[in-house]
Amino acid sequence: MTASGSIRACFALALLSALPIAQATDFAVSGTITVNGNPGALPAGGTFGDSTYNATTGALSSGKFTFPQATTTFHSDSLGVDVTVTYQVSQTNTSTGQVATDGVAALTQAQLKLKAISAVVGFVPVSFGETCIFQPIDVDLAGTGAASGLDLADSGFAIPTVAPTDCNGYGTQVNNGLAGSNNSLQMHIAGNFAPPPEDDTIFVNGFDPAT
Repeated sequence: MTASGSIRACFALALLSALPIAQATDFAVSGTITVNGNPGALPAGGTFGDSTYNATTGALSSGKFTFPQATTTFHSDSLGVDVTVTYQVSQTNTSTGQVATDGVAALTQAQLKLKAISAVVGFVPVSFGETCIFQPIDVDLAGTGAASGLDLADSGFAIPTVAPTDCNGYGTQVNNGLAGSNNSLQMHIAGNFAPPPEDDTIFVNGFDPAT
């Protein structure tokens, strides 16, 4: 190896050793979701992971949303009572992301699944069994990335219906409460997602003299 080549190799190794090593992370997720016109907070304890963010390229590696079981309460005009639903949201595929140099950010489409587990209608408990599952719910999240986190939204996604015989025979009633297109999602993914630099070129010609 020539002296010039040896110097370049040593310098390249020094640069690599100085770069931070990205660690897979479960990024905390918070925000709000509106289902069939009824707004509520995303379940506490939600995450997007295992994923890494490359601050040099702005790339967010493959990960998925995970949320714990939660409850939400809304008033049903058709029934004339408050309804408290126990449910769980999960992602059935994985998504990658990208933050551009101007801070514009987006994830690839997330396919979500909403499982309605049970409800209290007025004061009457109702179990929905194992078939009360709404999927796929295709969500296209876009927004901005910054050192303070990712702020993403989808202002109009659809929740498909289940069969009338699903949900222990309450499919039609549950469809009336959950299915439709009057839905939106706003979320904050905690972490440092500062946009990548516009030009990360260190040396155009290495150590060779310009010609």
